[in-house]
Amino acid sequence: MTTTATGRRTAWRLVLPAAALVLVALCLRAPFTAVGPLLGELGGELSLSTGALAVVTALPLLCFGLVSPFAPSLAARLGVHRAVLLGVVALVAGVLLRLAGAPGLYAGTVLLTAGIAVANVLLPAAARAEYGARSALVLGMIVASMAASASIGAGLAQPLADVAGSAVLGLALWAVPVLVALAAIAALARERWRAPRPAAAPRGARAALLRDRVALLVTLFFGLQSLAFYAMLTWLAEILEDDAGVSPVTAGGLVALAAALGVPAALLVPPLAARRPGQGGWVVLGTVPVLVGIVGLLIAPGAAPLLWALLYGAGTGISFPLAMTLVLQRTRDVGQTGRLSASAQSLGYLVAATGPLAVGLLHEATGGWEPGLVFLLGVVAAQLAVGLAAARPRLVGEGV
Repeated sequence: MTTTATGRRTAWRLVLPAAALVLVALCLRAPFTAVGPLLGELGGELSLSTGALAVVTALPLLCFGLVSPFAPSLAARLGVHRAVLLGVVALVAGVLLRLAGAPGLYAGTVLLTAGIAVANVLLPAAARAEYGARSALVLGMIVASMAASASIGAGLAQPLADVAGSAVLGLALWAVPVLVALAAIAALARERWRAPRPAAAPRGARAALLRDRVALLVTLFFGLQSLAFYAMLTWLAEILEDDAGVSPVTAGGLVALAAALGVPAALLVPPLAARRPGQGGWVVLGTVPVLVGIVGLLIAPGAAPLLWALLYGAGTGISFPLAMTLVLQRTRDVGQTGRLSASAQSLGYLVAATGPLAVGLLHEATGGWEPGLVFLLGVVAAQLAVGLAAARPRLVGEGV
């Protein structure tokens, strides 16, 4: 009897940290992926132009890029769990700040995405700290939750706005699940307050990352796949409405369905890709469907809008967990994982920020979506080449 009870307690101790990390991950996409399907309504409610709305869509990625480098230092000072907790607090505050009109939309977006940036960087390190060699499975669950969050945010954006009576109020409702995640990570942080903190980065580690070929390839692959993914979340609904002739509700549903494909991919890719020293086949599997989907949107958007959206979603759904897996597979310990994660997400998201902004500005300048789609086609082709190089079985240098 005692042995059974002890076994149950051990099982719960294994499950509960993963559950807390997954709950946090479930909140790391919806608060800003919900913005894309509501761009038209937000523009009307807040009197914002297409260019101004494009800036709103680019802000999250810019904040990711600017804030991510500071996450490892924050973890070294506070501990990984408490640093993630601080990020979730900022996320709650930012979601609520968006209630304050147009200035609140911008300021709240900056604050909430700063909090998300901290959690983005440190969740892989937290998983490694909790589960060690078994962290690839937990990382898959975390990335799947992020993908589910992106899908839920896009799919529920319009219904929540309808229920709330405005797009701004609909966005504020995302504070509810974030508060649940806040309670979960607060409990875990309290349990782990005596856990050893990651060592501070070695002197010159940041510069070493910028000189390390493996680190640069992983970072660039992360950035290019993120660019394609966020361009999809931001503009695919508008492209489907304008070029394929689908209704706004259907377009939002197709984007949500495309994003949802990342959930099963995230559960499968990390543990399977981690079994082999190289991941070149997964790179091909994650890029070719996106290329085909973009070509379809260019040549015959109205012929099979569901197929083009699903191909785009399937490819980007594979590429993101693969990028996160490469961070794990190319590093040696928790500290190095956190530093490469910070580098990949900092520089990578700065690269990615150009995507939604460029596509939006190209559309505003030309009145059509074709130039933006051609731009994305070139991005994904580059992603394929960089990914094949990053997938080779090598580790970053010891001084990184």
